[in-house]
Amino acid sequence: AIGKGYAISSAVLVSFALFGAFTVRAGISRVDALDPWTFTGLLYGAMMPFAFSALTMKAVGKAANEMVRECMSQFPRIMRREIYPQYAR
Repeated sequence: AIGKGYAISSAVLVSFALFGAFTVRAGISRVDALDPWTFTGLLYGAMMPFAFSALTMKAVGKAANEMVRECMSQFPRIMRREIYPQYAR
C-alpha cells in the first residue's frame, strides 16, 4: 500500500511538472478550468492513459490465452511421444 502511494504521488508530481513545462513553453499565463474546451481537454487527457492501458492489457491477455491454448493442445501428444514440441507455432 505504501509503494502504491509513492507511485501515485510521483505520477501526480510528474504530471504537474509536465503541465507546468507546457504552459511555460506555450506561453500560457492563465488556465481557466471552467472553460468548456479546457474542461473537455482535461477530461479527454485524463481518460487516454486508461484507454491505452486497457487496450494493452486486453492484447496481452489475448496473446497469453492463445499461448496457453497451444500448449494445452501440444502437451498431451508430447507426453505420449507422438510429436516433438512445435516451437514455431
